[in-house]
Amino acid sequence: MYTKAEVLALVEEKGIEFIRIEFLDYAGVTRGRTIRPDSLRDAMEKGVNFSAAIMSFDIFDEYIPDPMYKPGDGDFFAVPDPSTFAIVPYRKNTARMLCDLVDINGDPWVGCPRNALKRLLTEVESLLGGTLNMAYEQEAYLLKEENGKLVPADNSHCFSTDGVDIQEEFIQEFIYSLEAMNVKTEQISSEYGPGQLEINLRYQPALKATDDQVTFQHLFKQIARKQGFVGTLMPKPFDHLAGSGLHVHMSLYNEAGENLFSDITDQRGLDLSEKAYHFIGGLLQHGRSLIAIGAPSINSYKRMRPGTWAPAHICYGAGNRSVLVRIPEKRRARRFEFRGADGTCNPYLLSACLVAAGLAGIQNGIHPGEPANDDVSWLTETEMKERGISRAPRTLEEAMDSLSQDTILARAIGREIWEEFIKVKRTEWDKYARQVGEWERNLFARRF
Repeated sequence: MYTKAEVLALVEEKGIEFIRIEFLDYAGVTRGRTIRPDSLRDAMEKGVNFSAAIMSFDIFDEYIPDPMYKPGDGDFFAVPDPSTFAIVPYRKNTARMLCDLVDINGDPWVGCPRNALKRLLTEVESLLGGTLNMAYEQEAYLLKEENGKLVPADNSHCFSTDGVDIQEEFIQEFIYSLEAMNVKTEQISSEYGPGQLEINLRYQPALKATDDQVTFQHLFKQIARKQGFVGTLMPKPFDHLAGSGLHVHMSLYNEAGENLFSDITDQRGLDLSEKAYHFIGGLLQHGRSLIAIGAPSINSYKRMRPGTWAPAHICYGAGNRSVLVRIPEKRRARRFEFRGADGTCNPYLLSACLVAAGLAGIQNGIHPGEPANDDVSWLTETEMKERGISRAPRTLEEAMDSLSQDTILARAIGREIWEEFIKVKRTEWDKYARQVGEWERNLFARRF
């Protein structure tokens, strides 16, 4: 955790010549500028200006219709957070810093997801008497180009040692680069799909864990490119292969090191405290909205189908990977895992909304009901209704419809962020819905 003075000293000591200052927009795209060392002190004190209108761009890098932020709305300022300073090991004399966004007066800018997360984490500490910890767990594919098409980089099998052996050079450079940038990993494995990997990041206080996930997203793509691959966090790159999800583990500890989500006297047998149940209740009550935030791309909903190991229903359960919120087995410290996200999300926005939903659950005493101990993938509508289980959204449009009705999350993260995020994503859906591809053309042109 560097201070401003320590960052300035390190830049001089290590001969850093370029500092990248970065933030994420609502489409999940990393924006930033590169500055020279003689501009760094001023950047950390006053920030570097960006047009507010950049937050009204979609994934196609096009300005959306009826934007909140117009050309005449001036600038916000990206202020590098010294605690995120890291030397980029695969670039020459280069460092990177993640930013908070402030307004012209130097106050937190209302449109900044990282600010929203920091504010909500302060509420957690004051209301719950503990620190919320998180760990991100990302699945991703390594691809290569073959005959002009992208295909998996290898033919390894799920949890096989082959995948890790074949991609040893990539994995080792990737992990070493993460560690050089102060991101620790717990485990690496070959996942369900060929060429697919899963990397578990280490538990950290929620803001640090979210910063780490942002670093992960950047490095996976950059190290892959450096080695001649395409590294992608795309949720469903192939229709016949496993999708890539993003799972977020959460726990709550006080200063004495006590797990506030744990209670061995739990009559339901899961060893969870009432706080934990109510937090989960909040996640489930806002489940469709959280999926909209965590799975915000048109491609996301091609992954989240029943029977695919992706959560297609809003429920929770112990050791159950067909549910939205999974409770790990009892031999693990008490925590839970939100499974409804993927690598196209803005991690700051996801973390902020998870915190907001959990807080709402605790403040309103929302109980999640009975856990699902079976595979809920193929429940009938009648069975779902009897058990109080609802479906996850099936399209980005449906997800945005749900989020647009969630006024509690809107208030928690800030109405400006909420409104513009929805507009950006509706624009992406509208563009997608107008596309006509070869599959459609081949089907309909010959049949009708």
